Amino acid sequence: MTLNFDTDQPVVGLGRQRALIQAVLEASSADETRWLEWKSRLDVSKPEGAFAVSKAILGFANRMPDAAAQWAEGHAYLLVGVEEKVLHGVPTHDVEKVDSWLRRYIGEFDRYQFTYVPFGNGEGTRHVMLVDVFPPRWGDPIHTLRKNYDKYYPGAIFHRNAGKTEYAGPAEIEALTERARRVGQRLDVALDPADASVAVLKEFDAVRERLLHTLREKLRAQLARPADRTTQFSSLLGHRPDTRSPQEFLDEVEEYLCDVRVAVEQKLAHTLREVGAPLRLKVVNPGETFLAQVEVVLSLPDTVEAHLVDDDQEVDWPQPPAAFGALRTMQISGLISTVRPRAYVPATVCYPEIGCEDGRTIIRYPPVDLRPNETVRLDSVALLTAREEREAIACEWRATATNVSGRVQRIMSLPVQALEVDFRVPENADMD
Repeated sequence: MTLNFDTDQPVVGLGRQRALIQAVLEASSADETRWLEWKSRLDVSKPEGAFAVSKAILGFANRMPDAAAQWAEGHAYLLVGVEEKVLHGVPTHDVEKVDSWLRRYIGEFDRYQFTYVPFGNGEGTRHVMLVDVFPPRWGDPIHTLRKNYDKYYPGAIFHRNAGKTEYAGPAEIEALTERARRVGQRLDVALDPADASVAVLKEFDAVRERLLHTLREKLRAQLARPADRTTQFSSLLGHRPDTRSPQEFLDEVEEYLCDVRVAVEQKLAHTLREVGAPLRLKVVNPGETFLAQVEVVLSLPDTVEAHLVDDDQEVDWPQPPAAFGALRTMQISGLISTVRPRAYVPATVCYPEIGCEDGRTIIRYPPVDLRPNETVRLDSVALLTAREEREAIACEWRATATNVSGRVQRIMSLPVQALEVDFRVPENADMD
């Protein structure tokens, strides 16, 4: 079975910690992965317990950064005191004592932390030890065992494979050597916004809201009209009464207005492509190092809206809900289901993610690979604000890559451009 846990974010906070423990209780032994391991019973005050925890820490620490980044932003976790369907708990100890017991085996490695998580499953509260091993970095040395235990001798190199921590083989040691060699390789990219600007459209927000308000009131007025009556010929003509409740109709109206808002923004983006200066970012690799999966994230004030500019010339105007209370025509052809096999399924196209986080407008571009001295143009985005801005707008951006360490973070100024846009909904949009 698949572990029932969201691995997109690190395990931060008591709620996420308990959710991870619950996921392990509902898991199978096959669910242990490159980022997660659990032990049923261990006491780190005993040599066997301290060694087992240390071995897991070293194995997690000896992962490759690009592979580790696939889960929990590179973090790895060891849970002690829990296994499939059984909550055992562990004795708790002072933090400084635990660190001294582990240091015998892991030396000065300190990129980890642990806590005891209280967890109850109906049979009393027990404590589970949760060890968080921080993400490995390019330039990190190979982490080795520092003290012998049983058949394991100082200098042993452990590596975390899928569901198992074991001795590193030649391929793993070569990869770890390459990881250590990259200590001097750090991310170096630049962004070129070309001649982009933020369009100042003082009336757009009011026009958009007035349009949505007018459509909403027009559609809601249908609730007051008497319903059409059926006749003896209705069934022959393929007519049937409207069976929707008023609330179901109102739900359809709101869904339709959401689609109208998207279409209006799409229409505006098309207009700004012609008369404005959308953001056509270029990401540049000025160095001689290949950069894998470079992700660029822009952060703007929440007063700035961002809308994707695609190559489609047509705006997908939605159809309004069927008139409330009106007889509905049964489509005979719709009763016959036609299934046609698709000869070709196109690959998934990735577009920038545009949203709001912590009071900022965030644009997250899909990662791209950059060869040495290569420039890649990212998808065009139209930027606009309803505020009367006169000064350039500061935009924060950051970039990361999966095969080199570091993060580039800069401030970019975008000029503003006051525009008078004659925004009209086309007559063929079918919005009446």
